[in-house]
Amino acid sequence: MPDDDATLIDLDQVLGAFTRLVDGVGPDQWTRPTPCAEWDVRHLVDHVTTGDRMIAALASGEQPQDPQQLQQFRARLSPAPGDDPMAAAHDAAERLREAVARPGFLGRRYPTFMGEQPGGFLVQMRITENLIHGWDLARATSQRAGFPEAVVERTLAAVRVSLAGRPRDPGGFGVEQPAPEGAPSLDRLAAFMGRSL
Repeated sequence: MPDDDATLIDLDQVLGAFTRLVDGVGPDQWTRPTPCAEWDVRHLVDHVTTGDRMIAALASGEQPQDPQQLQQFRARLSPAPGDDPMAAAHDAAERLREAVARPGFLGRRYPTFMGEQPGGFLVQMRITENLIHGWDLARATSQRAGFPEAVVERTLAAVRVSLAGRPRDPGGFGVEQPAPEGAPSLDRLAAFMGRSL
């Protein structure tokens, strides 16, 4: 299990690589389909931005108390249609970096759609989401996803443990798909999370 400093370094590297992918989206690519069937490129980027904003807001002391409040919390933090998605993604990543680096964040518990979870779990969740949706974004926009191999390998090992025996949701992380022998680590992570290569 990585120590706290290593976890935050992993997050920083992943956020940097994801926002570089966002910066690489061409003006005519925002409406392209992605491997997430219900989302085009803009909706996928907004989804990641919202998740980053949510964790930053939780770290700042916001405490939604039930699923309805969590839904309202999420809706309030989602980018508006007229927002600049690149600027919003960068701002959310920076706020997340600052929030999780606060003393005590990783050990405290916070309300989530999966019940109360420690800050360290939320950081790992953001790493996983940025990686898998970074893969989606790279595929949709014909870019190379520049995530560090070591971080991807650690994340794949972590999700193999955390998702072992749990039912998969076709609308989220679907049933594991086959990956060719020798596939890059990010492709293997994507396949494990239900993406078809």
